[in-house]
Amino acid sequence: MTRILIVKPSLPYPPDQGTKIVTLNLLKLLSKHFEVSLVCGLLNRDDESKSENLKPYCKSVFTFLLPNRKSLFHSAYYRALYRTKASLSGYPLEAYYCSPLELSRAVVEATRSSAYDIAQFEYWFTANAARLAQVPCKVLLEHDVDYLRFQRRLAVTQGFWKRRSVGKTLSVVRAREVGAYSEFDKVLTLSKTDSVLVEKVAGIRGISEHLPVIVDCWKYVPKREGKIPSSIVFLGALDADFNVDAVNFLCRDIFPLIRSEIPEARLFIVGRRPPASVSQFSDGRRIVLSADVPDIAPYVGRCLVQVVPLRFGGGVRIRTLEGMAMGMPIVSTSVGMDGITAVPGKDLLLADTAHEFAARVCEILRSPLLGRRLGERAREFVVAEHSESAVEKRIVGIYHGLAEKSEQKRARINQRAGKVVE
Repeated sequence: MTRILIVKPSLPYPPDQGTKIVTLNLLKLLSKHFEVSLVCGLLNRDDESKSENLKPYCKSVFTFLLPNRKSLFHSAYYRALYRTKASLSGYPLEAYYCSPLELSRAVVEATRSSAYDIAQFEYWFTANAARLAQVPCKVLLEHDVDYLRFQRRLAVTQGFWKRRSVGKTLSVVRAREVGAYSEFDKVLTLSKTDSVLVEKVAGIRGISEHLPVIVDCWKYVPKREGKIPSSIVFLGALDADFNVDAVNFLCRDIFPLIRSEIPEARLFIVGRRPPASVSQFSDGRRIVLSADVPDIAPYVGRCLVQVVPLRFGGGVRIRTLEGMAMGMPIVSTSVGMDGITAVPGKDLLLADTAHEFAARVCEILRSPLLGRRLGERAREFVVAEHSESAVEKRIVGIYHGLAEKSEQKRARINQRAGKVVE
């Protein structure tokens, strides 16, 4: 049986973030067809017990405590160290946190203790660890094309010094991210558009392939009862810069326009780890913040429309697909639906300016029939394109192809070794 090692900087459990959901759903599917193991970092010592939830899908789980999580002293030390390095180099701060030396050591230990056919690394900045993996076939999973995210962020950033900082990071990320692609046998992306972009910037034909996102369409189902009148929901990880910007755009520019047309409108913001810049908008009445909820379904399902007012970002918005699976009518910017092949005007509504966005939301709030029709089509789209049954054959085929590549490389290595012995 083909043996796959998944390498992720942090534990993909609990599934409270889009990238965790992608990895967890992939582990569940792959474990039905291959032998899968996992290397991941822990955010705290208690996470060791959480890793037990992955045992049904993993032959082995190799964990290590992230160095900045060992004590308060380590937290302060690495915060100062990483911020200084990021300021001087332009390298993204999260890249320092997510690619420590301990990750490389864990990869070396895992690949020395067992023979794997494929090692899959998540995020381009784990390339340092990938170089040390003793595996014939190395794969990179790009949740999004990072430099594109910074490019879009630069376009909406104001202020000379802020633009200069983002521009510096963009330059560094583009060079290192694109350079990392050539170190892997295959680059998997979550959308077809990202796959095309990777091949274009890498200049290597056939290096990238689209890995469909899996949505649990049995867990996320439409809810027809208990809806709150004139209710709007925003859903996403609130510690992500693109979501923070989206909430600010929504609360400052869009929601006041909606309330001028529908005074009774209420906005519900649902997500994890909200910073003060997000919490400030919540008054408990017109704008309600629900942070770090164990299950988003009850919060989303009671609302009439889900909004995705992203102005920059990349990859595929997993929470948007889950909302669509729940039959939620979606109003999004073009960036918010990047990588999702739903048809605007049929499966969702698109708007890129504050006035257009507010108008589309008001249309749905005023027309239950329109909202129901959009929600039904959204659900149909996700079931047809992202349910496990719809994508399983394609995903399994991708990894069978990687296994063949691994066998070919191993055969060439053994052949060269035999010639050396002779």
